[in-house]
Amino acid sequence: MPSCKLSKTGIGALPASTQDVIWWDTDLKGFGLKVTPAGRKVFLVQYRPTGDRRNPRKYTIGEFGPVTPHQARTEAQRVLAERSAGRDPQAEKRARKRRIASEQVADLVTEFLDRHAAQNRSAPETTRIMRREVLPYLGGKTVVEVSKRDVIALLDRVRERGSPIMANRVLAAVRKFFNWCIARGLLDVSPCAGLQAPARESARHRVLSDDELRAVLVSARTLGHPFGAIVAFLALTGQRRDEVGRLMWEHLRLDERLWVIPAEHAKNAKSHIVHLSAPALEVLEGAPRMGALVLSGDGRTVFQGYGKAKARLDGVSGVRDWTLHDLRRTVVSGMARLGVAPHVADKILNHQSGTISGVAAVYQRHEFLAERKDTLERWGEHVAGLIRAAQAAAARPD
Repeated sequence: MPSCKLSKTGIGALPASTQDVIWWDTDLKGFGLKVTPAGRKVFLVQYRPTGDRRNPRKYTIGEFGPVTPHQARTEAQRVLAERSAGRDPQAEKRARKRRIASEQVADLVTEFLDRHAAQNRSAPETTRIMRREVLPYLGGKTVVEVSKRDVIALLDRVRERGSPIMANRVLAAVRKFFNWCIARGLLDVSPCAGLQAPARESARHRVLSDDELRAVLVSARTLGHPFGAIVAFLALTGQRRDEVGRLMWEHLRLDERLWVIPAEHAKNAKSHIVHLSAPALEVLEGAPRMGALVLSGDGRTVFQGYGKAKARLDGVSGVRDWTLHDLRRTVVSGMARLGVAPHVADKILNHQSGTISGVAAVYQRHEFLAERKDTLERWGEHVAGLIRAAQAAAARPD
């Protein structure tokens, strides 16, 4: 029986064959990869049910590509553990597959979000998209009923609502879901196969000028809590919108003037310290304590009305063609004008790679906390100066 280490490199080096060949893993007994003459590569695990030594079961895990070697190995270990406990995973899988074929997409989405999406940093966004955009349209269908035409119709609905970029996000979420169904052996072909992103996206380079930033922040004050406070806090800290929106009182150490973003709230899954300047503290002091959340309308639910609130802000400020994420780029650009070193700015923004890379990144563990504190205080004073200038100009007689 041919064997090799079933890793990405090892699988890539496997030769073609004129018939089906199963390559067995050298580390995990029973874990294999079937290679067909057409070049299809499918992970499987073989075991013998308790009390039956004559009829080995071959449990299909999924196709190499949608399923990584690490994911397949983890699934194989789970199957073998269940067999050791006296269960028959293959028989259970067949029964589950028969049940799944008659269940609705809504039921499978719940399982997908709990068992797969919850492990990823993008879990909150994927959950929101599936529940808001996908389930109302596809939730009542069974998984085998959903066609490519259904997916296209869903994307068209989102685009016609005036959200072409959101249509891209919906396609990405739906594709993840159906790839998960394939990896679980619930489908053979995804209805998303061959679909292209509905809209072209290009990297943004928008940076607000000081005059634009001044207009936005002065106007944000007129909108009040929570959206106005969110805008101000974004401009003062340079953190991500979702991180600011999920800020909780328990994450603040006000006596030390610190905000500690927990790993589960950070995009790169790393806990992050943000020093709070005097203007940032003023924003927090103006936030009513209604619940666990700081920048929330009721203290219990994360603010959701960004689209309408941003449109109002544009109308009041007169600043157009910008996004809330552009404030993050504006902050780092402003820090550069203040003479802040790029690696310090990277640490403030909690970039995963940053400007220090390669071997230096492995050994560079210094967090530059003192420099970050000084930078955010200087940036906070710069922003406060912009607002004071606007207030002084408004107070002058014509």
